[in-house]
Amino acid sequence: MTINQTLNQSLGEQMRAEELSLRSTVPPSQVPGYRMERLLGQGAYGQVWIATNLNTGRTVAIKFYLHRAGVNWSLLTREVRNLVSMSGNRAIVQVLEVGWDSEPPYYVMEYLENGSLDDLIRNRGAVGAQRAVELFTGIAMGLNHSHGKGVLHCDLKPANVLLDQDMQPRIADFGQSRLSNEQTPSLGTLFFMAPEQADLNAVPDARWDVYALGAILYCMVVGTPPYRTPETVSTLDTATSLSERLKRYRDTILKSPYPRGHYRVSGVDRWLCSIIDRCIAKKPDDRFDNVQQVLAALERRNISRLRVPLMILGILGPLLLATIMGLSFWRAVSVAESDLSNELREGALQSNFFAAQSAAGTLESEIAALFRLVEEEARRSPLEDRFIESVDAAGTDLLQSLATEQSPPTDSRATLIDLPARSELESVLDHRLEWIRSRGGAAKSTKFDSLFVTDRYGTMIAAAFANEPSNAPIGENFAYRSYFSGQSRDISHTTPRRNIQRTTSTHLSVPFKSTTTNRWKIAVSTPISAKRKSNDEKTSERLTEGLLVLTINIGDLELLASERQKTRTDSEDEPNVESNRQFPGFAVLVDGHEGEREGTILQHPFFASRSDAPTSTIRLPEPPLAGQPPPAGDLAESSPENQEQDAELKFQIDEAMLKKLKETGTYRYIDPISKHPSGKAYRGEWIAAMEKVEIARKGLDEFERKQSTSLMLLVQVPADSITVPIGMMGQKLAKLFLYALIALLLAIALLWWIVSRFLRSPDQLSQAARPRIPSVDPRIPSDADATLGVE
Repeated sequence: MTINQTLNQSLGEQMRAEELSLRSTVPPSQVPGYRMERLLGQGAYGQVWIATNLNTGRTVAIKFYLHRAGVNWSLLTREVRNLVSMSGNRAIVQVLEVGWDSEPPYYVMEYLENGSLDDLIRNRGAVGAQRAVELFTGIAMGLNHSHGKGVLHCDLKPANVLLDQDMQPRIADFGQSRLSNEQTPSLGTLFFMAPEQADLNAVPDARWDVYALGAILYCMVVGTPPYRTPETVSTLDTATSLSERLKRYRDTILKSPYPRGHYRVSGVDRWLCSIIDRCIAKKPDDRFDNVQQVLAALERRNISRLRVPLMILGILGPLLLATIMGLSFWRAVSVAESDLSNELREGALQSNFFAAQSAAGTLESEIAALFRLVEEEARRSPLEDRFIESVDAAGTDLLQSLATEQSPPTDSRATLIDLPARSELESVLDHRLEWIRSRGGAAKSTKFDSLFVTDRYGTMIAAAFANEPSNAPIGENFAYRSYFSGQSRDISHTTPRRNIQRTTSTHLSVPFKSTTTNRWKIAVSTPISAKRKSNDEKTSERLTEGLLVLTINIGDLELLASERQKTRTDSEDEPNVESNRQFPGFAVLVDGHEGEREGTILQHPFFASRSDAPTSTIRLPEPPLAGQPPPAGDLAESSPENQEQDAELKFQIDEAMLKKLKETGTYRYIDPISKHPSGKAYRGEWIAAMEKVEIARKGLDEFERKQSTSLMLLVQVPADSITVPIGMMGQKLAKLFLYALIALLLAIALLWWIVSRFLRSPDQLSQAARPRIPSVDPRIPSDADATLGVE
């Protein structure tokens, strides 16, 4: 069974079709003025021949109605009448001439050389969705014109749709057509015929053509008509009578699942699927009422498709705008954060420079005060007199015997210690140190460590200590130390002591580390002079007989002690905080002596946490044996070699960073303390600036000049104290923008929902049918679905 076979209405018609299929290809008759060319096709009621008009040369098609028993001659009259009534419409095949009295009767119609839609589907398979809609629209418009003339086709199928030279559809073969007011049944072609049409008692209905129209569209996009399967064809072919075949056809469609093939075709959108579903609905009430509603649905689909780009643009446009706004906002915030951070860090860096200059000035004043303090003490008569008495009592020979690079002789050292004059001198030193510590000297918070004197050869004569040592180094020679020589570094301890020149002015020593507390110290030394008679014993002059030395822990200087106390209080407030933001900023003293010492951190708040408890007793090494170098105690600074070996608490700024700190400062300073396991609080970046510590000293010309102390003061502030608030501000702005963006998207969604409601232009015919059909569901219908709808 072919997809375009028209069902016979009687046994006589079947017999005639069989006879026609056996006839030769000789034309039934000759038509005056035409030359028969070839047989185009034949059906149940006649043949169609291709002929040429002898006058015009136009190719036409002639349809003969063969006169046989059982033929209803009213078919010719009906078909011709219907074709003539629709003449003038391009979508309908035009009638050119009618032979009423000819034997057999015929009519001449225009010939379309591109064949039928059925030929196109057979040769090419399924038609593309876009082309199928174009053909479907043309067929629907022709059919709508037919219905407008009151003619129902009743046998619409691809074979009855011809294609003109422009490949546009033309409806032909109105042999089964009925007027809309007729009551006689009309059978169509299987799988293009509505199920209720397959009834010999059915009354013609416009919805039959609606079903056939949907079946044609389904066949164009899928390649086969709906409900057609090998099993269905086999079931229909085994029927023994027409009534049984029609009943099986009806039952098969009503019991079969809804066709779903068109849902899997590329390019078939949900609107087109809905149109197909509603056209081929099993129940007439679920279909479009007429072809005009089909065309209206097509128009709505076209409008919807035209709206899709606009809707996409309407959705993507605001999203794109929001994205651009978001990126612009993010960029603006990032740039603003960066610029603001740089400006604030530059401001903080400049503030640090001013703070470093101010702190350096304070430290300079404090060191200058120490210089004045030591100079005043050295000029006091009791100290000067007791010192001269001690030196004279010791004698030159004893003092020279102690001035050796080797360990001092034990007997000479004991002799010096037992001198009564030296004991009196030591009592004066104890009294002066106690007075200095009680008064605070130039700075009330300054804690001095020791006060001692040396002779002109560098041998310690007497000493007073804040904490009495178990073995004071009286009689030991320290002439090679910087506080004696006045140089910027220690002299080799193997240098002969008598070849070392003592300082002639007040001097600040090279920092040295305590062997008991691991804390850095400095010493301020000044010459002690006395009147001595000249060689002719007629005149007297002041000669330098020794040095007065005052030592102090660097961390006990007033400025650094206040910094230590400040950071300690801050850290106590937040004991569990590891971030450096717990410190608002502090000063650090750095060694500026050239060489391996340069950049060494001498005082840092971190050191206070490791040496808060002062040592009650200062342990000094026993006097060395002969041939061994002198000891390195609190009063004698440790040598550079020993300092380098002390890796536990020696922290040094690297050369590149130190250079940058000297030149411009930096806001990416990494504190060396942070490398220590206990230095977590100092991790991260710091804004740091450095200033040299210089003191004003009078020269020989009595003019004051700045003199370098080879000390540098570093002021550092945590960088995240600047960047973290800005980052938090950026995060708050980002949250606010995110909320605004969400609100904008919600507003866009609400507006589009409102617009989509108003964009649904109601169709009156669709609305009239709506009470009988459910709303559209774009999903593939299930087998249990009873009705179909379209929007």
